[in-house]
Amino acid sequence: MSFHAIRSVINFSKTLSSSKTIFSKSLSKSLFYAGGINTRTLTRSLFFLSRNRDSDLGRITSKITSWSNTCGCGCSLHTKGDQELAAFLADEIENENKARVSPDLPKLEGFEYSLSEADVTLTKKFGNEIITVKANVNDPFESEPDDVMDPNETQEPQEQRLQAKPQFTVEVKKGNKTLSFTCSYSEVDPNAEREAYNDSFEITDVALYEGDSTDSTYYVSGEVMDGYLYDLLMNYLEERGISNEFADKMIAFFTSYEHQLYIRFLQGMKSFVEK
Repeated sequence: MSFHAIRSVINFSKTLSSSKTIFSKSLSKSLFYAGGINTRTLTRSLFFLSRNRDSDLGRITSKITSWSNTCGCGCSLHTKGDQELAAFLADEIENENKARVSPDLPKLEGFEYSLSEADVTLTKKFGNEIITVKANVNDPFESEPDDVMDPNETQEPQEQRLQAKPQFTVEVKKGNKTLSFTCSYSEVDPNAEREAYNDSFEITDVALYEGDSTDSTYYVSGEVMDGYLYDLLMNYLEERGISNEFADKMIAFFTSYEHQLYIRFLQGMKSFVEK
């Protein structure tokens, strides 16, 4: 066999090997994306699961099978992808507005609130104390707990809605000193007995400081705290209005406010894309 023939065989083998590698990587990547699930999207609203899947599939297929072309307005900026995105956002905004229980935020009796983007601050006076609750609705979401169903029932499971359950801090201020509690919503155990009593939230840590808190401020973890002291501090918070009932009302408040922010975000994105 000549030198050129041998070289041709070697090059063909390299090309074949490279093609197999590329195909393998592409297949793995495709399987990865196919297996990914956007939990937030799946449970975003009551209307998502009832959407026309054929319509959604058509949008996706259109993106895959055609390249974006500039629109006919002569601006050379609005691509076909821009138009599809704007159309989807318009549909999403309509669905989310339908899903809103009320345009107004739930009332939290005894507290005044101030809002700044994702930050929520609640304040009230209690004697000579100022009670402040702070939270950020960018924090974790949870789905509503499933009702326990009889295994023999044939009823289809109902759609779940997201609930905003962010970590929150409670500050009790007297003069220049502050007793601060970091609190988290308790995880719901679906296997727990319904009759069992569980607090809606738990104390993560406690700190006492003068002026403002710093990185060097000492915190006591709720996990290592004496059990009786922990119960007394929970009673201390309840007497100031931070009860289990109030914590549950805050979930409704946080969820409603986050939904407002989400709709505002969609509207802002649509306006941005259409410019």
